[in-house]
Amino acid sequence: MTQKLLALGLVLVSIGLIGFVILTFFQSGVYSIDIALTISERYRASLNNPNIAIGEIMEFEQNFYVVYYEKSTGIGAFEMLIDKRTGRIFPEYGPNMMWNTKYGHGAMMGGWSQIPSGQMPIDHDEVVLLAQEVLDHSYLGTITEDTHRFYGYYTVHVAKDGEIFGMLSVNGYDGAVWYHNWHGSYIQSREIHEE
Repeated sequence: MTQKLLALGLVLVSIGLIGFVILTFFQSGVYSIDIALTISERYRASLNNPNIAIGEIMEFEQNFYVVYYEKSTGIGAFEMLIDKRTGRIFPEYGPNMMWNTKYGHGAMMGGWSQIPSGQMPIDHDEVVLLAQEVLDHSYLGTITEDTHRFYGYYTVHVAKDGEIFGMLSVNGYDGAVWYHNWHGSYIQSREIHEE
């Protein structure tokens, strides 16, 4: 009886492993920037806000990153991620949720004392200096590149040897720097900027 139970257990474990391998290798996912753009556009349409547009999509090893901005102001509204395995779109972690004074969680829960404004005490030039200071200390050989202004913070592309290396955000009120360590290696970008 013990041998029969052991054999049955081994068969069930084997079936489970085979099923896991099949699901892992054959599941549908988001494998192109065009599919990510379609998901991004569908999400934008669901907002029913004609002032929100897609500015940029970046493909990284772990996810797609999408910038939405306000057409009327040109200021970044919020950042979203698309899971490459499932195609699920959701708010980007960190600064987008915590520092965004207009569209982030803190703003939605009444946690911000600042009135949402694209004008912040820390300006673009100081953001570049603060970001570069962190990069010089923790990511040798990297430099700041494009800077995108959002409500309450800036997101900065980081480059190394002429290629995008990653990104970080700088709080526009207190200068705190938050490196985005959830993307993985950079693959490609596409600028959208709707009219």
